Amino acid sequence: MDPLDRRAARRAHLDRGNPLRSLTEVIDKVIGGINLGQGVCDLDPPAPLVRGAVESIGGPDRQTYTPYKGLPGLRTAIAARLRKFNRLDVDAEQVGVTLGASGAFFAAAMTLLEPGDEVILFEPFYSYHRSSLLLCGAVPVCVRLPAPTFALDVDALRRAITDRTRAIVLNTPANPTGKVFDTAELEAIALLVRGTGIVVFTDEVYEYMCFDGREHVSPATIEGLHDRCVTIGSYSKTFSITGWRIGYLAGPAELVDAVGLVCDQIHVCAPRPMQRGVTRALQELPESYYSELQALYESKRDRFCDALEDAGFGVVRPAGAYYVMADYRDVLGDLAPYDAVLKLIERVGINGVPGDVFYEDPTGVRSIRFQFAVTPDVLDDACARLRTLSR
Repeated sequence: MDPLDRRAARRAHLDRGNPLRSLTEVIDKVIGGINLGQGVCDLDPPAPLVRGAVESIGGPDRQTYTPYKGLPGLRTAIAARLRKFNRLDVDAEQVGVTLGASGAFFAAAMTLLEPGDEVILFEPFYSYHRSSLLLCGAVPVCVRLPAPTFALDVDALRRAITDRTRAIVLNTPANPTGKVFDTAELEAIALLVRGTGIVVFTDEVYEYMCFDGREHVSPATIEGLHDRCVTIGSYSKTFSITGWRIGYLAGPAELVDAVGLVCDQIHVCAPRPMQRGVTRALQELPESYYSELQALYESKRDRFCDALEDAGFGVVRPAGAYYVMADYRDVLGDLAPYDAVLKLIERVGINGVPGDVFYEDPTGVRSIRFQFAVTPDVLDDACARLRTLSR
């Protein structure tokens, strides 16, 4: 046996294949194909952000390692934003900069979880949360949020909590459903975890994309959750820089430092120019930038969901984020999700993500996840193509 053929068992789940990547390869070979699978942003990043990054590369900024918790100026700017928008009482010492929200989640899990700890995920879940927990040796326990409302099932959550439960993951607004947890649901969770050692990992990267008058509520603002929350965010979606990998976590200063030490071992630090760019954006962009971003994505949601409905898909309009889960059976037939995406590519040259990847038990799932964070011309083209499916 070749010594390099032996792999760690904790990463075996990664060898099962990633349909998102394989379908991206398929759509990339289609002339004029539209990829509505992976949630990348096709929008232009704000000008202050670009200027800050470029000046760091070509100016007097030394291209050396930054502190493992991030540049002080960026941590200060993030803390100010968290106080203003999220209503969190934090300062710079309670904020750490990471390689994206995914990096923050993985490092926080490595810091707070032991192998065998149970962690509750709400299903449909963001698949990277589950795969990261498995890499850490944790045991994901799924609690389904029933369609079409995806409302919290308090009794199901109560049944899932055991003496082995160490954490709950809250993704709000959620990928893939757009679920937005409201205050009442968060208060119900706070009651269930009262008196336990359960921590709450939040993922709030779509915080500026809440629709129909909803407001984003950071779980750490809820009494009973504040002292057990690790607040995680990113500027990938807010500033349309998914490839820049600037995320953060917020919590007690001692925890932020402990997680920072893990980040130091994994990646040393986040890229200096990208940190400078995000700092500049946070300092210079007016409040209107964020409200206009929200309005833009709500408009995109409505245009795209209208087209899906016209084509015959079953749609639950997302309350936030920039994804929609669509039931395709009346359009593409009762196929397995992967085969349904292939059929959609064949018929109209549009890609999506098979909906079963967001479930632990995919039996009976007949949905495709689409993202609509694309430029207006691409969105118009996609909507026009979808409507041809009803003819």
